[in-house]
Amino acid sequence: MSTKNRFLYAGYQEEMPTYLKRKVFPTNLIVLLLLCGISIPFSIISIIYFPSLAIYPASGGLVCVGVMIANFNGGIYYSRVLLAIFPITLGAIYNAYLTNEGDQPLPALYLIELSFTMIPFVIFDLSEKFWLFIISILCAAIILTFPLTNDWFQSSENSMVLRKGWLASLTIGLAIISSIGCILGLALLNKESELESESLIKAMDEKAKILELSEIELKENIKKIEAAQLEEQKRNWATEGIAQISDILRSNLESQDIYDKITSAIVRYIKANQAGFYVIDRNDDKENIRLAACYAYERKKHINQEFIPNEAGLLGQAYLEGEYIYLTDIPQSYVQITSGLGQSTPTCLIIMPLKVNDIIEGIFELASFRALEQYEIAFLMKVGESVASFIQTNRINERTSLLLNETRNLAEEMRAQEEELRQNLEEMTSTHEENNRKEAQYIRRIQELEKSLAMASN
Repeated sequence: MSTKNRFLYAGYQEEMPTYLKRKVFPTNLIVLLLLCGISIPFSIISIIYFPSLAIYPASGGLVCVGVMIANFNGGIYYSRVLLAIFPITLGAIYNAYLTNEGDQPLPALYLIELSFTMIPFVIFDLSEKFWLFIISILCAAIILTFPLTNDWFQSSENSMVLRKGWLASLTIGLAIISSIGCILGLALLNKESELESESLIKAMDEKAKILELSEIELKENIKKIEAAQLEEQKRNWATEGIAQISDILRSNLESQDIYDKITSAIVRYIKANQAGFYVIDRNDDKENIRLAACYAYERKKHINQEFIPNEAGLLGQAYLEGEYIYLTDIPQSYVQITSGLGQSTPTCLIIMPLKVNDIIEGIFELASFRALEQYEIAFLMKVGESVASFIQTNRINERTSLLLNETRNLAEEMRAQEEELRQNLEEMTSTHEENNRKEAQYIRRIQELEKSLAMASN
């Protein structure tokens, strides 16, 4: 920092209040202006023309030096009070000594005093109301009570040199310089305030922009959170529904009862109105679509009715293509939702193939007065896999059971045949033994006859 700035910013500290930071430079500037522009010149003038009064401008210079030293040592909080009071006080005493009783005050000195009344407004902030009020009252009292104070201070010095001539002009010039210095100080403060205001406005604008961006970002984050929560709710909803259907599939009920419960549960869970549950029957390389269960359909009496895929309309199309069909423009003749108040065409219809491992095991047909959301359709697809797996497993179990029954019957037949063969074998063994016994008897009789004949012949 240069020497000039070291003096102009004497006592500046970062921890100071903002208002006091703004007053460091003007305070030091006023000190240097009073010292160089008023105290030193008037001390010289006084030594030459008024030796007995030289102590007063010199005292003012000492006050300025003391204020500067106090500022260097962090005493700017209180040094400004000395700077605001002593110059105008010393100026009033100096003017009173040079003005004879009954005379008007010296215009040049009086002008300097008036310029000193501006100093408090330069070195004190408007927030320091107490000091501004006290010092302003004191300055006004010093100026207005000059006739009274004039009687207190008497001097034999001749003041004509300050009333006429070049010294009077010089004094007036110094007074003007002092006033201009105070005005410049006020202008500087005003400029600093303007710059600070502009800086604050820019900072506020930047903060406003940051807040606006933060608000936009916050809204976006809230939307993302809400979307994530909605997705989580949808996943939880689907998971809970699948769990309910899985509980039904794991129950030890007959297939028909399970089909009825699944149809009813899906319709109620998805808040639809009507549904039909079809199973694919495969016999001797033939495939038929059989209505296994329904909910709120008038064709309950047609349970187990079968359809050939090529002749089953939308059901057959969904089966042959392996993709679900979703309709929102439904012909009135296709399906009607019936209630106690009459019949009405549904808003949407979905035909969902129930497939597992690319094999369609059934079809679910659902009608509703409200359009289905995509996550509800995905739920039906997921449930369809579980139901198709159940149908497939149930069909395999039925085939396995049938094969076991056939095997068991065949084993029974084989055991019966084996028993019959055993009995036949026993009978044959008995017959063979009987024949052997009879043969032995015949042989003995023959031998006996032969002996008898031999004896007879002898």
